[in-house]
Amino acid sequence: METPKNPETVKDFPFLKKMEDKLEKGKRPDAPEGKIKRYYQRGTSQIAKKMGEESVEMVIASEQGSDENFLEEAADVFFYYLMAIHARGFKLRDVLKILKRRYKKKQKKH
Repeated sequence: METPKNPETVKDFPFLKKMEDKLEKGKRPDAPEGKIKRYYQRGTSQIAKKMGEESVEMVIASEQGSDENFLEEAADVFFYYLMAIHARGFKLRDVLKILKRRYKKKQKKH
């Protein structure tokens, strides 16, 4: 696979953008009833608790043989992780910027 000439111009995954849009819409008072709205109504501590539960399940799955189960649990963790980020008013892009900055610092040291 060819690396893009300018990584800054790489488009976001369309599904990820749709999912983040759905998470943002779920915070609105006029959002349709559903899992996302219910978790936002319960507050950030409940979102964090759910993310923690899913993380434990992912750790357990990582020690077991089923790759499919591991990936399902990883998807659950990622979903609630994104929800936690959005509940605080951020987006995944904000976290990725930090990771990028850290990576660049490490590259300069080597």
